[in-house]
Amino acid sequence: MNDKGQAALTDALYFLIIVSALSTFLFFFAANYGITVQHKVVSQYWREYSTSALETILYSSTPRIPGDTLDSAVEVDYLLAAVKEDYADDSEIDETKEVLVQNIFGIMQPISGNFDYYFYLYMSDVSEFAFVMVYTRDAPTITESNGDTVVTPGQAKIYLCNPDDLGDVEKITESVGSSAQSSSRIQLIELDDSGNASYPIAQATLAMWVPTPIDDLLSGMNCSLYQAVGS
Repeated sequence: MNDKGQAALTDALYFLIIVSALSTFLFFFAANYGITVQHKVVSQYWREYSTSALETILYSSTPRIPGDTLDSAVEVDYLLAAVKEDYADDSEIDETKEVLVQNIFGIMQPISGNFDYYFYLYMSDVSEFAFVMVYTRDAPTITESNGDTVVTPGQAKIYLCNPDDLGDVEKITESVGSSAQSSSRIQLIELDDSGNASYPIAQATLAMWVPTPIDDLLSGMNCSLYQAVGS
């Protein structure tokens, strides 16, 4: 009887050990699963927002006559069509640059307090940029006031850049950690001196990330300050 009792007790202890191990495993698995799902949902939301924002940038409306408002304009067209016509004139985006910058800034405004971003048009066949805009914030300042810590957000700035290489821009998303990026191929029009047309393919890309200082990267991208937002 004693041997049977000891065997039953030993079996019960082994059973409790196994159940405890499985319960611990399930607890950590469930906790990590929840964190993983949360990260996936947030990442998916970023990607969907960047995709929708890119489509909105390219296909938003703009007056055909510069200086007109949408309400008073006699003729309205897609911003992408205006950019194509502008590029066809002299292979530069200059006449529509102001409209394009303000359009991008306005569309990204709802999340600009929590995200930095860039937008560019890149022609891979000739390895040249037609347009590059970077929105970023300076590092926040931390001060002490009456024993309290006060965090002041950094100044938001818009830069227009002319990088020498696509890799210079991609270094930004490689260095800032998690980011969401969307791209679309568009066809531009280019006219030579004889009026003959060619149709280079450009890659329109929008990327967004949690604000991270990137001044050292911008210094190698031939950037000039376009506007200090809020100043």
